[in-house]
Amino acid sequence: VRGKRLATAFSALCIMLLAFVSACSKGKTENGAETGAPPQVLSVSALMAKAEARTIERTVETTGTLDASDEALVGSEAAGTVEKLFVDLGDRVKAGDVMAIVDQREAELNIRDSAATFDSAEKTVLKELARKEDSAASLKRYEELYKEALVSQAQFDGVKTQSEVAAASYNEALSRLEGAKARLSMSKKKFSDTVLKAPISGEVSKRYVSAGEVIRAQSPVFRLVSSRSLKLRGTIPEAFVPLVLPGQEITVTVAAYGDRQFKGIIKRVGPEVNPSTRTLDIEALVPNPDNVLKPGFFARGLIITGKDETVPFVPTGAVYSFAGVTKVFVIKDGVASERPVKTGVRQGDLVEVAGDVKPGDTVAASNLLNLFDGAKLNPAVNSRD
Repeated sequence: VRGKRLATAFSALCIMLLAFVSACSKGKTENGAETGAPPQVLSVSALMAKAEARTIERTVETTGTLDASDEALVGSEAAGTVEKLFVDLGDRVKAGDVMAIVDQREAELNIRDSAATFDSAEKTVLKELARKEDSAASLKRYEELYKEALVSQAQFDGVKTQSEVAAASYNEALSRLEGAKARLSMSKKKFSDTVLKAPISGEVSKRYVSAGEVIRAQSPVFRLVSSRSLKLRGTIPEAFVPLVLPGQEITVTVAAYGDRQFKGIIKRVGPEVNPSTRTLDIEALVPNPDNVLKPGFFARGLIITGKDETVPFVPTGAVYSFAGVTKVFVIKDGVASERPVKTGVRQGDLVEVAGDVKPGDTVAASNLLNLFDGAKLNPAVNSRD
């Protein structure tokens, strides 16, 4: 019985509370009669600001490594002792500059021997040529005499054979001369191999040998890199592939020089996307006339893909995000209108907004938590232009 009484009392209390809430929610006329109209909404105070029009460059970011635009491994074609080194680590050379010399004594002796053989062969050719011409002249005379029956067949055949032998000897002498010429050229080539010249213009990045060291043929002696311009080899995300083309400008920064910017040009764009990283390889050429950039630097690049003008920017305080929805409140005639937007580039305390917001629109820049679509703004509010 006691439990039933408590339940009855609790039910009565709930009915009284519901009646009280219902009464409070109803408006009244001047005579005190209930009207059922909602209470008047008070205006909200908020700072206001104008959406600014700005011009921005659209960019795609890439990271990668700076490589030399050209490089060469300078080796010795000749075996022997390194006599002289004319350059060392960090030295700059031009194409054709002498970098080192290998012992030339044997090469010089080979040239002298080959030159002597060539001279002898040349003299032999001249002698055989004279013999050939003399035999040819004799054959011609004997041909006339043979036609007139003034010499016998045996005599004519003997002169003819001598002429043929002389011609064969001349041809053989010519062959020996060509062989001697080839050997002389080879000796000169081996002599030139003892002089190591720079194949490209660049800087010495490594020296492999020392003066007095005995080296074998094909041994590396120097490594050259050309760094007057460098290649930035990097990647870009798959989503930005349509935006990046050869010829576009790129701004490069490296940790060694902080915010200092180096300008370059996109030279090559890879033909395929890496399926494991979903990125595309690119290559940019970065001029380096002062030689301050070094091959191997890690670099960041911003590829300029376009320029947009009259882009609306609003204060960061005018943007409200909640539950994945980003919006601003545009104020017109003292009433707030909720506009969904997407944010983009930040410039100081302003942020780019994309959506139904235009430059010159007035937006609420504070007290966004208390604003809603249709809210009235206090006309006495402070504003910022």
